[in-house]
Amino acid sequence: MKRPEGPGGGLGPPQDPPPPLCRELWGSREAARYREDSRGGLQRLVPPGACSHSCLRRAAARVLLPQGYPESVSPDYLQYQCWDALQHPDGRLGHPGGSPGRGGGRQRRHRHRGHPHLGAAGTRLDCEAKQWRLAADVLNDAALVLELLAPAWPRAGPALLALAAAAKCIVGVAGGATRAALAVHQARRDNVADVAAKDGSQETLVNGAGLLLALVLLPLLEGRPWVTWGVVTLLLATHLGANLRALGALRLPTLNRPRLRLALGGALRGGARQGGVRQPHPTGDAVIVVPGPDEVNPREPLLPGFSTRLTLHLGAPLHRLVHSEAEFRKALECGTEDYIIVLRPSRGWVGVGLRRGAPPDAPLRACAQALLLEELLGPDLPPGAPGGAALRPLQQRLRRCPPGTVPWGVVAESSRLWRTLGPAFLRGLAAAGWETGRHLLAPDEWQLDWAGPEGGAPGDEPRPSPHNRLRPSAD
Repeated sequence: MKRPEGPGGGLGPPQDPPPPLCRELWGSREAARYREDSRGGLQRLVPPGACSHSCLRRAAARVLLPQGYPESVSPDYLQYQCWDALQHPDGRLGHPGGSPGRGGGRQRRHRHRGHPHLGAAGTRLDCEAKQWRLAADVLNDAALVLELLAPAWPRAGPALLALAAAAKCIVGVAGGATRAALAVHQARRDNVADVAAKDGSQETLVNGAGLLLALVLLPLLEGRPWVTWGVVTLLLATHLGANLRALGALRLPTLNRPRLRLALGGALRGGARQGGVRQPHPTGDAVIVVPGPDEVNPREPLLPGFSTRLTLHLGAPLHRLVHSEAEFRKALECGTEDYIIVLRPSRGWVGVGLRRGAPPDAPLRACAQALLLEELLGPDLPPGAPGGAALRPLQQRLRRCPPGTVPWGVVAESSRLWRTLGPAFLRGLAAAGWETGRHLLAPDEWQLDWAGPEGGAPGDEPRPSPHNRLRPSAD
């Protein structure tokens, strides 16, 4: 019997393939493994049984299923949704005109069931409830204007009504989802259903008052189009103004990205009432004074993209973070044991790779450090900023960073400083009244496992991906 050949062509026991440098997971399912190739790049390998769904299947999952399914929902979610979906066609057949009756309180949801593209927004409806609430009201007003314009243009009337119907579909989903998110915030005795029911009662009362007002105004506006449009404009302005005041009155204690950005900026630049300087903690540890919910919420931008200098991808896959084995090694060297950060200032992008099995507060710490790097790209920090003596030189180094390169030295130094500033900042958040046990930072489902030999899947030989090589980049 012939003995197998060794790696050098001689006789010897067969050699196992080297362990992967890193595994890439989507939720709890393995998506890919990475190994170094002969040219210094990263070879992306897809193990047997990995979650390599088609683009159509992934798009359908983003629209129809909650982000992180099935780990993000209860075990009875799928069974309930399947049986719940079967009642809708039956309700339609029994009541084609949409009259009340069968189906209980679901008739309103039948008329504006939802828009598939909005379903892909995922956790943004939770994390950006204020912004989506405003968007829903603006779209609702736009749909009303389109319906009023349709009779004036008979040829374009059907198109205008179709646009209005599409806008109302988005309003139905965004309005209902954000109303539920705000009810969770406002219910302080586990009485979410009661708060939501009373919200519906208040809305019914206001709608009844609006109907009475319409009955009074319609005879007066008959045959007076300019006066009619003046009244409509006044009512729309009142509606949007009241909506802005309502959103400004909210004091949400959970941290999303805009609120965390404002809290960190206030702590570094003296935005808190106490000046944003270090104060002693009862345990003897340092704590950074951070603006509280009452100070931050009124300043939260209600339009996306404002007050941001970088696009932040929290929970990015490895192929978005690095382009070569050398970059991956550098990211590990400059990161922490729970996450890695890659900053590309010339592209206006910063990515965070979260490690599988990291503590629950890792997304909050990682997002805060990424926002710290974004803050360093802004104006000079004041002399009294926490850690300002060490952070101001990093600002100067970032400004001298050549285009197209990753400032690894700045990332490494920020990781070293954040080991001290980070815990003090988190204690400051808790002392200011922010909820640090849960957050609304919307991390992506990608996780990385760079634990070493145990990171591979024993017994499974990976197969090369169709896009299996990440070449060294110019960065």
